[in-house]
Amino acid sequence: MLGPWCQGFYAAMKLRLSAWALLRNLANVNQGPLMPILLHCVDGQGRPLLRPLKNGAEIAYKDIPEVVEAMRQY
Repeated sequence: MLGPWCQGFYAAMKLRLSAWALLRNLANVNQGPLMPILLHCVDGQGRPLLRPLKNGAEIAYKDIPEVVEAMRQY
Protein backbone atom coordinates (compact mmCIF):
# COMPACT_ATOMS: atom_id res chain seq x y z
CA MET A 1 0.00 0.00 0.00
CA LEU A 2 2.97 2.29 0.53
CA GLY A 3 4.07 2.17 -3.11
CA PRO A 4 1.09 4.14 -4.46
CA TRP A 5 1.55 6.88 -1.83
CA CYS A 6 5.26 7.18 -2.65
CA GLN A 7 4.51 7.14 -6.37
CA GLY A 8 1.98 9.96 -5.83
CA PHE A 9 4.57 11.94 -3.87
CA TYR A 10 7.02 11.48 -6.73
CA ALA A 11 4.37 12.53 -9.27
CA ALA A 12 3.89 15.76 -7.30
CA MET A 13 7.67 16.27 -7.18
CA LYS A 14 7.85 15.96 -10.96
CA LEU A 15 5.54 18.99 -11.31
CA ARG A 16 8.46 21.14 -10.09
CA LEU A 17 11.39 18.75 -10.36
CA SER A 18 13.95 21.56 -10.55
CA ALA A 19 12.83 22.79 -7.11
CA TRP A 20 13.79 19.38 -5.71
CA ALA A 21 17.26 19.42 -7.33
CA LEU A 22 19.22 19.80 -4.08
CA LEU A 23 17.36 16.98 -2.37
CA ARG A 24 17.65 14.72 -5.45
CA ASN A 25 21.45 15.09 -5.62
CA LEU A 26 22.88 11.84 -4.24
CA ALA A 27 26.11 13.65 -3.29
CA ASN A 28 24.16 16.08 -1.08
CA VAL A 29 23.91 15.08 2.58
CA ASN A 30 20.35 16.48 2.61
CA GLN A 31 19.28 13.96 -0.05
CA GLY A 32 18.71 11.37 2.65
CA PRO A 33 15.11 12.33 3.42
CA LEU A 34 13.94 11.45 -0.09
CA MET A 35 15.52 8.01 -0.11
CA PRO A 36 12.85 6.12 1.89
CA ILE A 37 10.19 7.52 -0.44
CA LEU A 38 12.03 7.08 -3.74
CA LEU A 39 12.93 3.48 -2.86
CA HIS A 40 9.25 2.68 -3.44
CA CYS A 41 8.98 4.51 -6.78
CA VAL A 42 9.42 3.43 -10.38
CA ASP A 43 10.13 5.45 -13.51
CA GLY A 44 7.98 5.59 -16.64
CA GLN A 45 9.32 2.21 -17.79
CA GLY A 46 8.56 0.52 -14.46
CA ARG A 47 12.20 0.44 -13.34
CA PRO A 48 13.03 1.34 -9.71
CA LEU A 49 14.24 4.91 -9.27
CA LEU A 50 16.83 3.77 -6.72
CA ARG A 51 18.59 0.50 -6.11
CA PRO A 52 17.38 -1.24 -2.93
CA LEU A 53 19.32 -0.65 0.26
CA LYS A 54 21.29 -3.47 1.80
CA ASN A 55 18.69 -3.83 4.55
CA GLY A 56 15.80 -3.49 2.13
CA ALA A 57 13.00 -1.00 1.64
CA GLU A 58 10.94 -2.53 4.43
CA ILE A 59 13.25 -0.83 6.91
CA ALA A 60 13.16 2.49 5.05
CA TYR A 61 9.35 2.74 5.03
CA LYS A 62 9.39 3.21 8.81
CA ASP A 63 11.34 6.45 8.30
CA ILE A 64 8.82 8.09 5.98
CA PRO A 65 6.81 10.03 8.62
CA GLU A 66 10.03 11.48 10.02
CA VAL A 67 11.48 12.37 6.63
CA VAL A 68 8.28 14.08 5.50
CA GLU A 69 8.52 16.35 8.56
CA ALA A 70 12.26 16.91 7.95
CA MET A 71 11.54 17.96 4.36
CA ARG A 72 8.78 20.29 5.52
CA GLN A 73 11.24 21.98 7.87
CA TYR A 74 13.95 22.09 5.19
